[in-house]
Amino acid sequence: MRWKLILFLLLVFLSPSRSNAQLLAVSSDVALLAVQTYNVGAEMTVGNRSTLGLNVMGNYHPWILHDMRALAVMPEWRYYFSGRPMMYHFVGLTGVFCNYDFDWKGENYHGDAAGLGLSFGYVLPLSERVNLDFHTGVGFFFYHEKGRGVGNMILPTKLGISLSYILK
Repeated sequence: MRWKLILFLLLVFLSPSRSNAQLLAVSSDVALLAVQTYNVGAEMTVGNRSTLGLNVMGNYHPWILHDMRALAVMPEWRYYFSGRPMMYHFVGLTGVFCNYDFDWKGENYHGDAAGLGLSFGYVLPLSERVNLDFHTGVGFFFYHEKGRGVGNMILPTKLGISLSYILK
């Protein structure tokens, strides 16, 4: 079931769109890299003020929590208030799909989570092709943990600083 959802998101992300000045950027969140969560993202324009992005991230025994493993896929739609995509203030709608396994205070947490949230941020252009993206977000998550059942909670969906390169 998970592979069907990931395939659907990839097809939506890679589908052609009508945009005269279509931009494509690749990025990595340097805040996540600092805590050994490796990630890569792509963002492309889908309108005069909006973009569609897809981020993939994962870790395996990072230094902050040695008994942790996580893999997440995050599609995101962004609306830019400046009138130009990938520039200045934005608000976004973010989806999160995650599989995790970690130990915390003697308890093991292993399961899947899915969430939907709002994101906010600011993109600072450093040059014609390089941007610095400050972002944060919060959302509502549903989770299913092995041995514990199902539940839901409100959590941060993202918090970071991404460095992006516009491919054009």
